[in-house]
Parts: sequence; C-alpha cells; structure tokens
Amino acid sequence: MIIKELSLRIRKLLSENLGLNLREAEIESRFILEHILKVNHHYLIKNYEQLVEVNKLKQIMKCVSDRMSHKPLAYIFKEWKFYDMEFHINSNVLIPRQDTELLVDLIIEKYDKQRKIDILDLGTGSGAIGIVLGNKFKNANILLSDISLNAIDIAKKNILRHKLRNISVIQSDWFTKIPKKKFEVIVSNPPYIDKSDEHLKDKALIYEPQEALISKQEGYADIIEIIKISPKFLKPNGTLYIEHGYNQHKKVHQLFLDNNFIKIEKNEDLNGIIRATSGKIKI
Repeated sequence: MIIKELSLRIRKLLSENLGLNLREAEIESRFILEHILKVNHHYLIKNYEQLVEVNKLKQIMKCVSDRMSHKPLAYIFKEWKFYDMEFHINSNVLIPRQDTELLVDLIIEKYDKQRKIDILDLGTGSGAIGIVLGNKFKNANILLSDISLNAIDIAKKNILRHKLRNISVIQSDWFTKIPKKKFEVIVSNPPYIDKSDEHLKDKALIYEPQEALISKQEGYADIIEIIKISPKFLKPNGTLYIEHGYNQHKKVHQLFLDNNFIKIEKNEDLNGIIRATSGKIKI
C-alpha cells in the first residue's frame, strides 16, 4: 500500500471509530505515519506514492488499532512534544498539554534568561515544565518534585535525554520533603478536577493517572495546600505560578489574597480562558 492510500484509510478509520472531524483525523493520521516511518510532514507530501514496507505497515495499523480504543497517541508513541522538546511519556504521568505551555511563557517573559534563579516545579510528572525552564534558563537551579516514584523515574529519563545539568529531582508530597530553602519561582500544574466533573467521562482520560487529575474539595484541595504553604518557600518578591481549571479563577484569586499574595495576575490561554494565576508574596 502506498502512503497516500494508507493515509486515507487511517483517516477513515479514526473518523468513524473516534468521531473525529476530517481535520482532526488528518492530523492524527499524519502523526502516526511520521512516527512509525521516522519522517517529517514535508517528506510525506513529497513521497505520497511511495510503497510502505510490510513490517512498517503492521506497526502503523497496530498504532491505529490502539488509537481506536481511545488510547492517546502520546501513550502509544511513548513520547510527546511540549514546547518544541520531546519527552518520554507513559501512563504513570499526564500527557503534557499545550495549555500548560502558558506557565512556561509567563516565567520566560518575566525573568532574564541569564539570571541565576532558583525554581521549584511542584508535581512535575514527566518533568516537562521544569525541563523546558532548565533549557531556557541555563544558569538557574531547578528542583523537580513529585509524590510518585514512577513519575520521578520518567522525569529523570527526560533530564538525561536533554542532557541538562542544572536540574535535580526529589520525591515529595507537595512541600513535605522540600529542602528548607527559598525559591524565586514556584510553578505547579496540580490536580484540580472534581471527581464528579463531566470531563472525566472522556474515554481517553481513563489512560491517564487519576491521582494527577482529581483533587478533593471539589477540585481545590491541592491548590489550597500549595497556595497556603508556598509563601514559606518563596524568596522576597518571589512568585507562585499555578495552573487551574477553566472555571476556578475567581476562587483561586481569593485564595491568593487570603494568603497574603500581592500583584496577583490572571492569565489567559490561547482560547481566551483564564487557566493560570500568579502572585508575589509581600516583602
């Protein structure tokens, strides 16, 4: 089968079995072909009449079969891109999402990349946020933490993958084992979904670690703990950046106020939805 015919077949299968629109099916088909054939988009277009080897065809159709069971491509590929960097991924960590790139953007905009700063990435998962920051801020000292040893293993693999020497990792239930030091920046994408949230019915989410998605107290328990304790670990004028749900910004803003944060900023994602809040501690 040639690439063009195979691409059309994959699009049809994904569209019919997952309910994807034609554009979504085309994108996912391209991702699968690029991943298995180890080529880029330009190559696919230029070589649409090329015959696909039998062994590659089997691998491609296995990917398609897995995807039709609603398994996310990131877990099928065992890697995913975040902020133009590739990361090892498995079902022990959340898939890095484009929405979370907002946190990285905010920090990059506020700090001089040559500055030597201390950054804490709480609940790091795959390490995506902290590792991108480590790559951007070469002189920074960055600490990644997560309660999950499995997640820490993935984060360590990603640090090695990107050959970064300014990052360390620690197992910690939020701040319980964080060294008694201060940070200019604390950043976190914690669990913030309420267990009764309709979004959890998405069949793809069953593949992701539920403990990294769901939080008690209607989704606010972990956010509350982070906002409450962060001031003890921030340097004078230090800033906390936290991602939250699309409908949580008002309560999160009040939590920042209640815990003596100032210069509180609400930050919108590409769709104009407030998905991150930041604030500085009083000096």
